[in-house]
Amino acid sequence: MRFLPYSPDQAYLLPPSVAEVLGDEHLCFFLHRVVEQLELRGFEEDYVEEGPPAYAPALMVKVWLYAYALGVTSSRRLEQRVREDLAFRYLAGGANPDHWTLNEFRRHHRRAINDLFTQVLELARDAGLGRLGHVAIDSTRVQANASRNRVESEDALRRERAKLRRQVRRWQQQCDAADPNETPGTALDAKEKQAVEARLGEIPRRLEKLRKAGLRKRSRTDPDSRFLRERQGFTLGYTVSMAVSEDHLIVEQRVTQESTDLQAAKELLDILRSASGIS
Repeated sequence: MRFLPYSPDQAYLLPPSVAEVLGDEHLCFFLHRVVEQLELRGFEEDYVEEGPPAYAPALMVKVWLYAYALGVTSSRRLEQRVREDLAFRYLAGGANPDHWTLNEFRRHHRRAINDLFTQVLELARDAGLGRLGHVAIDSTRVQANASRNRVESEDALRRERAKLRRQVRRWQQQCDAADPNETPGTALDAKEKQAVEARLGEIPRRLEKLRKAGLRKRSRTDPDSRFLRERQGFTLGYTVSMAVSEDHLIVEQRVTQESTDLQAAKELLDILRSASGIS
């Protein structure tokens, strides 16, 4: 025969051991061993006895950490990878959590996920990593999951308020000109008027938020994000600062709204000094 056997419809396409395909040194096996050493009680305590059984926190932590290692941040994309990618299937133990479940786990357990960073550093220290003789600090801009077109400013809010006020005045004029023996407008008009008046009442509060934050523009989809300058112009997002040890281990990180790298680096350095006891 000139060709190897080929039968994509056979019952088993993969050997019983995933390591035979991926190799013992594959990243997914290393990540599996690390997570097995972590304390996940912070995740488990958030679950209650009532309701259907949930996916094991270890499963969710492993697939999300592996996804981040590969640059996968979308829950919908992760759902697809868990179904199709052998390494993800191994970490998920054959389970198939949907994108809503994956995203809800990440959203609900933000603090516990952040605490894993400290545990990983402790494991690295026990392994002799994380030398702090010299530390490199750098910052970068990370784009927020928000539209640059859905922003509000003081000028835009004032224009919106003027437009709504004109609309309310037109309704008042129509009511004044109507026959007093007839009921002006319809039920639909009344609902629309109530909606406009509600929007009009929210504008002072939105303006006050802008003034308190000291901002000229504010995203409506992600109010915590900021317009930050970078080499290509302005990015709507956050400043991410990281400190890396001599042996290339990330020993500290921060996500801030700082507009300058200098201030973000200074805050990160202060945290490192406090944690390490260096004056």
